[in-house]
Amino acid sequence: MSLGFDPEFAQVFAPMAEAMAHATPPAVGDVPARRAVWEPIIGAASAAQPIPTDVTTAEHHATADDGTQITMRWYAKTGAAAGPAVLFFHSGGYIFGHIDLFDGPVSRYVSASGVPMLSVEYRRAPEHPFPTPLEDAYAALCWLHEHAGELGRVSKVPGEDGGEPICDPE
Repeated sequence: MSLGFDPEFAQVFAPMAEAMAHATPPAVGDVPARRAVWEPIIGAASAAQPIPTDVTTAEHHATADDGTQITMRWYAKTGAAAGPAVLFFHSGGYIFGHIDLFDGPVSRYVSASGVPMLSVEYRRAPEHPFPTPLEDAYAALCWLHEHAGELGRVSKVPGEDGGEPICDPE
């Protein structure tokens, strides 16, 4: 018995498989080569399906502790009710990927669920080693919490239930 892909999955997977067909695994530790191999593959997968027309995007910026402006992209479904939001960090093991590569998947998640997402362009290693990417993520979390009302989201006020605040007010 031979195994095969579902035809619908195969159609979606084809651009990614084509992008991977001639990829040579980069050497361990060769970050530029990993970026050169994987970012086109991720981009092909991201663009394999159309971006929904019922999702809008807006650019925002959070300020990291060191003063760096962290780019973030807000995705919201037109007419969605107020409620929670998702903080999205692109894949890539903290060394490759960027928010533009994930416009397709994030837009499709938001369109299908109605739950908005804030995608974060965290700084990547090795140019920005640990803990910088995590600190960028924390800055984005605090920004989302602080701006929830402006974005039409519901945000629980930290500390009201006796728990610790998620972001330190300074």
